[in-house]
Amino acid sequence: MKRSELESYLGKHVEATIFDGDTYTGTLYKTSNKMFTDNPSLYLKKDYYFCSPPENSYATYYLFRSSHVKKIKIL
Repeated sequence: MKRSELESYLGKHVEATIFDGDTYTGTLYKTSNKMFTDNPSLYLKKDYYFCSPPENSYATYYLFRSSHVKKIKIL
């Protein structure tokens, strides 16, 4: 998927399907966002994306690039 197309979904609650068939659900964020300055694993990487896990969840963040996304839809 092109980066410009994926970035049109930033801040929206989405379901992203990655090239290997895994799906990630949550709010789509870009890792270099200023709100993640306290978390170096999310702030330092450029041009990566992730779907935030639900609040009060111990789920981990899975980072992916725009080229890894095969399908995305708004929930």
